[in-house]
Amino acid sequence: MSKRTLMAAASLCATAVMALTACGGEKKADGKGSGDSNSATAEAFKGLSAAQISEQARVAMAKLDSFKVKGAMSTDGQHMTFDFAVAKKGDCQGTFTTGGASAEIRQVGDAAYMKGDEKFWQQMGGEDGSSSKDTDALVEMLKGRWFKMPAQDAKADDKFPFCDIETMFEKDEKEGHLTRKEDTEVNGTPAVTLTGKDGAATQTLLVAAKGEPYALRMTVKGGKEPGSFDFSAFNEPVTVTAPPAGEVMDTDKLKG
Repeated sequence: MSKRTLMAAASLCATAVMALTACGGEKKADGKGSGDSNSATAEAFKGLSAAQISEQARVAMAKLDSFKVKGAMSTDGQHMTFDFAVAKKGDCQGTFTTGGASAEIRQVGDAAYMKGDEKFWQQMGGEDGSSSKDTDALVEMLKGRWFKMPAQDAKADDKFPFCDIETMFEKDEKEGHLTRKEDTEVNGTPAVTLTGKDGAATQTLLVAAKGEPYALRMTVKGGKEPGSFDFSAFNEPVTVTAPPAGEVMDTDKLKG
C-alpha cells in the first residue's frame, strides 16, 4: 500500500462525491415512500429536482468546519478501508488499511505525516522497486516512527484530498443526470436517495432531509472502483497536532 494507492482512494472518494453533486437532470422529486418519516422527507424537498437537492447538499457540505468520513472501497484490485476526521482549515487525521497493512495519516497545515506498520513499509519498499535489503533497512528505520513528507510533496496539488473540504465539494459543471429514488434513513436520520451513472458505475447519494441537507452516505456499485462512504460528526471539533519531533524521521536521512 503506497502513498499512490492511498492518494487514489482519497481522490476516488472526492471524485465520486463531486460527480453526484454536479448539475444534473431536472427530474422532480417524487416523494416516494409512506409513513411519517417519509412524509417529512418529501416535505423537506417538496418541488425540488434531484439536481437541486444535490446542489443543496454540496453547498451545505462545503460550508462545514469539520466532518468525519469512513468507508471502504476497491482500487487497483485492492480492498481498502479508511476512517478520517477533516477540518476546513486543511488539517485532517485518519487511518487506511489494506492487504493486512495499515497506516496513519496526519495533515497539519502544509506538513503531512505518515506512520505505517511493518507490513505497510514492506509493501511500499516493494512497490518502489527497492531490494529486499533496502526494504528491510527502511522498515527498521521507520519502525514506530512518523515519516514527514518532503515540503515540495506536502504542498503539491496531489496532497490528500480528504484534507480539503473545499476540493471535495467544489462545484462540478460537468453535465450529469440524477434521479430521485425511494426515501430512506441513515442511522435514524430521514434521507432522500439520489442516483446517477458514471460509465459502468452506479453512484448513490443519500442526503439528510432533517436539519441541514448534509450528505450522509455515498455508494458506488459496479465499475472499477466500487465502494461506500459514510459522512458524520458534522461541525464537531477536530484538533490535529504534529507528532512529537522525536518520533519523526528526517527525510534527508532517506536520500542518497
